[in-house]
Amino acid sequence: MQRTNIYLDERQLRALKHIAIEDRQSVAELIRCAVDAYLAKRLAEDTAWRDRLLQLLSDVQSRMPADVTPEEIEADISAARDEIRQERRAARSR
Repeated sequence: MQRTNIYLDERQLRALKHIAIEDRQSVAELIRCAVDAYLAKRLAEDTAWRDRLLQLLSDVQSRMPADVTPEEIEADISAARDEIRQERRAARSR
């Protein structure tokens, strides 16, 4: 999770604090939930983006051997990510 700053007017912040107290959540959690809902709505409405994603997934899947499991794919992705992170750390420490 990354930290970011947003600017709200007094009315917005007051309302969020009131709801946060009622729901026993933090203002930050309410904002994250609102952003998640907004993104889900936007992505669901963006059929062109969804169609491109589905086509890309189809293309990738068609090139994969039939006997490769999702777990193996996830392991390969995780290993590649870890390798890149190690390379970046090494480059920063030079």
